[in-house]
Amino acid sequence: MRARLLANIVRSENAAVAPTVALSLFGLIAVGGVAFDYSRMATLNTELQQGADQAALAAASQLDHISGAMTRATDAANKLISNPTLFANDRSQDGTAIKIASVVFYEDKSKTKIATADDDAGFVQVTVVSRRANFALTPIVGYFFSDMNATAFAGVDSAICGVVPFFICNPTEPSSNTDHYYPVTIAPGTGIKLIEGGTQKSPGNFGFLAYVDRGANSLAEALGADKLYDQCTATDFVDTEPGKMTSVYDSLNARFDMPGGACKSPPCSPSTNERKDLVRPTTSCTWQENPSDSTNFGSKRYRPISNAALDPSITPEIMGFPRDICHASSASAKCSHLPGDPVTNDPNGQIGDGVWDRAAYFRSNHPTVNWTADPDLGPNVSRYKTYLWEAEDPAARLAKKNSGTSGLAAYGTPQAGICNPPGISPSTGQDRRRMTAAVVNCHAYGKINGRKSLPIAGYIDVFLVEPSIARTKCGGGTGDTMGCSTSYTSNTDIYVEVIGTSGTAEGGGAPQITRRDIPRLIE
Repeated sequence: MRARLLANIVRSENAAVAPTVALSLFGLIAVGGVAFDYSRMATLNTELQQGADQAALAAASQLDHISGAMTRATDAANKLISNPTLFANDRSQDGTAIKIASVVFYEDKSKTKIATADDDAGFVQVTVVSRRANFALTPIVGYFFSDMNATAFAGVDSAICGVVPFFICNPTEPSSNTDHYYPVTIAPGTGIKLIEGGTQKSPGNFGFLAYVDRGANSLAEALGADKLYDQCTATDFVDTEPGKMTSVYDSLNARFDMPGGACKSPPCSPSTNERKDLVRPTTSCTWQENPSDSTNFGSKRYRPISNAALDPSITPEIMGFPRDICHASSASAKCSHLPGDPVTNDPNGQIGDGVWDRAAYFRSNHPTVNWTADPDLGPNVSRYKTYLWEAEDPAARLAKKNSGTSGLAAYGTPQAGICNPPGISPSTGQDRRRMTAAVVNCHAYGKINGRKSLPIAGYIDVFLVEPSIARTKCGGGTGDTMGCSTSYTSNTDIYVEVIGTSGTAEGGGAPQITRRDIPRLIE
């Protein structure tokens, strides 16, 4: 009986796979453990990379080239974004937090030059502290682990919106400069005689920017239009618009309440402060110089004959904002600079010194105002600040001035039914005599002609000092030997005063532009 039972057991095939399953179980558990631990490792890697990405983006958002940018960027990488890791099991004292191991700044996208100054830092690389994934469920490799970290590289895509399509060569760039991003350090209040040049190498030379490939007519229209166009221009590169465009001068003159041939749609309104050195009949928009008086030129026009303020006994009858004194004596007048002056390469003398004949201007236009002691003005007041002060009270400070017995008059505000009223007040946030210009390091770039894509050193705001017209010399008082046929200014002259860095309150007034900065991951 017992023998038969044993024989049946030996011959039985029930549960024959059990040994196979038992032997395979070790392999199945190992494979499952490896899969689980690999999943943990992959997820930890994702968590670390996301942490590095977010930290790099947070850091890049602070790279505005302003003092303290790198410190703010480092703080943002460490503090602005809180990133936990739930799949590290290294029992770190930091718990689940992802910490920053290093933050490195670069000047360029290719990472060839580490940035050491705030105004050079354009890109940032963030590396997070390594975290460990211990393999928990792998029987065979139970004592194995993986140390993992992550790195991210980010920069900022920036755009300036509402910019007039206009650029100038950096007024303070040395002739030996090779740095496309050499900083713009021109002082607010400085006068610049802008010259349209074919190669644009001299400080103060200017040119125009392509306006969405719409051609010269749209460019001229944009230069004179009421509206700040919503077209945005990259802060790192701009495209030039080749060729001379005489219609541009008419467009800019429209901002002074003068006819603008290219300004059709949208309308090109003037500023409410249209103060200038011109007169017109009371019933037409035909602007001209104040008629000369053969017996007393000096009392009629501001026409200095030397680099000095007018004699206090001479008061110009009609006077707009003048050029810097060193530019004011003639069309060819140049400004020179002393050793150590930041303007070291101005062979054409286009860059002024900010010294204009304030005394003559206030004698002519505000004879009862003690401007040197006025807290809103002062002895070193800029033309732009004076312009804003006048615009605050146009009825009292911009009143009509009759020009002797000629039947002509000077107007400080647009008049109903004549020219292009109504004007737009600078206090509304859109200032018709304030423009934003891109600044290019023309020496570093080399010859500029045709359509080019140029790197931008920065943006500055400038004040339009005078309209562009041909003026005769004809004046200056005793000692003037120049006749009325001699040129004093050209109809292609553009004279501006530097207000300050764009998008800031430097120089006074409201910023005209909008800046958009979007941080982006590069790698």
